[in-house]
Amino acid sequence: MRRNILAAVLAAVVITVTGSAAHALSVGSPGNVLELGASSLSGSFSFTELDVEDVEVDTKSIMFKGAVGATDSLTPYLKIGFADVESGSLGFAWGGGALFELVTPGDPSGLSVAVDLQVLWWDSDDGNINYDAFEGQASLMGSIRSGGTKGYAGVAVSTIDLEGGNLNLDESASTHLFFGLDYLIDFNFYLNVEAHLFGQDSLTIGFGYLF
Repeated sequence: MRRNILAAVLAAVVITVTGSAAHALSVGSPGNVLELGASSLSGSFSFTELDVEDVEVDTKSIMFKGAVGATDSLTPYLKIGFADVESGSLGFAWGGGALFELVTPGDPSGLSVAVDLQVLWWDSDDGNINYDAFEGQASLMGSIRSGGTKGYAGVAVSTIDLEGGNLNLDESASTHLFFGLDYLIDFNFYLNVEAHLFGQDSLTIGFGYLF
């Protein structure tokens, strides 16, 4: 079962990379609410294209995410890292959000439904051009566990504002689908893969540790 799930996600990765790409904020890593007092630390890499007002802009990012179980149904998190725009330098990126569980599973493999809200700011220098960007995203997702694999999927509504050089782009209420998984490798280490499709296409790959 775990091999089938992993194979499906890897196939989606191939489809995502070979198709057109647009930017999206990753929801998972981990893709579930943490228990009270538990925490996680993860790092991820994303390569995307911003698609704002029909203008495509190449970007990539390296992000670190720290999350903690504030209650049994609330997991706030902080994101810090680096991102660029076009061929510019990697600039500082920071943001955060929270995952709210709406439906708690009746057993460890049951369906969980949650809402994720997050924001991210970053900048990048390309010669004499300085880019400033802001992203916000609200997501509704469901997740289910099978052994050491946690799969999740949902729908997201995002907004982005990008300024710099000749660009002054602002797009809101862009809706798309996403899905991904956290795959337990060994001990508390896990692999995370997440794809955003149909309206915004993006790929994020990362590793994390559950404390």
